[in-house]
Amino acid sequence: MEEISWPFYASALLTGLAFGYVTQRGGFCLTRALSNLYLMGDATIVRAYLLALLVAAIGVHLMLAAGLVEIPLRPFHWLANILGGFLFGVGMILSGGCSGSTWYRIGEGAVGAWVVLLGFALGATTVTVGILAPVRQALRGPAIAVDGGAPTLANLVGLSPWVVIAVLGLVVVVFLWRGGGEPEHGKWPWPATGIAVGVLIALGWWTSSFGDAPAGITFASNTGQALTYPLVGYPNRVNWSMVLLVGVPIGAFLGARPAGEFRWKLPPGWSLVQLFGGGLLMGASALLAEGCNITQGLTNSATLAVGSLVAFGAMWLGAYAAVWVLYLRKG
Repeated sequence: MEEISWPFYASALLTGLAFGYVTQRGGFCLTRALSNLYLMGDATIVRAYLLALLVAAIGVHLMLAAGLVEIPLRPFHWLANILGGFLFGVGMILSGGCSGSTWYRIGEGAVGAWVVLLGFALGATTVTVGILAPVRQALRGPAIAVDGGAPTLANLVGLSPWVVIAVLGLVVVVFLWRGGGEPEHGKWPWPATGIAVGVLIALGWWTSSFGDAPAGITFASNTGQALTYPLVGYPNRVNWSMVLLVGVPIGAFLGARPAGEFRWKLPPGWSLVQLFGGGLLMGASALLAEGCNITQGLTNSATLAVGSLVAFGAMWLGAYAAVWVLYLRKG
């Protein structure tokens, strides 16, 4: 087995520390963003998310142009992307947090986050090497390609990626500056959060390439691997993405403690089944969709991959469906 040097793992830990700190200070969470949007019409955190995606797309394509990294494009397995993304959105609402925020909430003292992560890891394992692995493979069968490769918004319309980014950027900027709400007390303003997260997402492609194939910042398969590695030795070594996970709650703690936001929080007993079930659904659907809200929604959507953008959109729809069933329907 090839020896991996310590800078490879150090880059993962530092990236995780930075991501945990930034997302905790900004309250960056897709579940919170969409819940606020659907229930209260508050798009503040959604603005941070869209700004992060725009900044990440610019950063990724700058690095590609400079030859700093070679980034693999996610294929468009349309059935798996749509179904997996939709179910992931439902799971987010049930568990009260997305994949990234669940990891940083550990650094805030949220005991319930451990319950969600246990469910997430089991769900991911079930569809990766468990009894649902054949189902995952079957759903990933239907695929759409462009010139034999993964479709992106750029090659789909036959334009330069920069033209596509400019057009999308104009649309996003108009939406962003139509007005935004005030940040949650003690949290960073949404522009600072969005820019910082976007820069880290782009840099994650580069830092994850130190000695291995670049993976970018992700919280899907590596969360499952955190369970399977000590139990069954899968994968056969600790990879970059697994070390990233260690840094996130530490970085979040470093942000939460000075701000007075760290405190041990026990979930009510009645909520444990919902938290675990939401995590289980998120884990299974994330591996089906080929990524979570960070993996597909930011890291891979920044490459303009159509499959990633479709999966991300399906997550929004799934979250809305869950919010409607649980809250809006009763109103």
